[in-house]
Amino acid sequence: MSENHEELRWLGTSGPGAMEDVLSRAYGGDRTPYEWLARSVSASASTVLDLACGAGAMIERLQRPGRTVIGLDRSEAELVEAAHRHRGPLVLGHASYLPFSDNSFDAVVSSLGIAVVADRPRLMSEVSRVLRPGGVFAALTPSLRPANTQDLRLVTRLAQILRVAPLLPGITEFRARDALLAAGLTKAEDRRAKYYVEIANREDAERLFAGLRGATTRNRTMAAVDFLAARAEQSGPVRVPLPMRRLIAIK
Repeated sequence: MSENHEELRWLGTSGPGAMEDVLSRAYGGDRTPYEWLARSVSASASTVLDLACGAGAMIERLQRPGRTVIGLDRSEAELVEAAHRHRGPLVLGHASYLPFSDNSFDAVVSSLGIAVVADRPRLMSEVSRVLRPGGVFAALTPSLRPANTQDLRLVTRLAQILRVAPLLPGITEFRARDALLAAGLTKAEDRRAKYYVEIANREDAERLFAGLRGATTRNRTMAAVDFLAARAEQSGPVRVPLPMRRLIAIK
């Protein structure tokens, strides 16, 4: 998930695998955002592309007998980490210029890719090109909602400490239907769900901010870590909200 560092604001990554470490610990009920995205891929899909795959979290969750899952990312460091975690096959490349033939995949998935790629129309056009007729495109992106009053209070306090608004990567609330149609894809679903990352101690807080990006100094980041760690010690685990949006489209 390293397609366009210029657009990353609140949710980003400070190192290979850092984003996965956050999302793998984000729960809504008994599932993570990765598991929610994986459910959008049919059991009959035999060839799947994980776009902007990062360290390959979705590759692991989508693998099954008889299925080939290929991960693509422009970050060599992320792919090295994915290989270290025994995930593959892997391809170094850009999501807006896919090195695959037309009609190559039964499904294309992307956890956060559409949130951070600058040229979203081209990305969707490339997805449509490599999908077979009837193929599915499923994408996950952070959202500004749902959020309750308690969530907003915590996010506001963190923003005050960090001195930046808690914005998510790229344009989180873009109009999906028209963008998909322009690429030859028909929107089948546009849903949102709330996830939380639980912070029980300082280590949890440090891990969280290793996977978050904000336009701030290290001192401010450490102040936010101190705040969450102290609150967890005084009042018990702190649940940091991470609302997500899932888009599903059919070619």
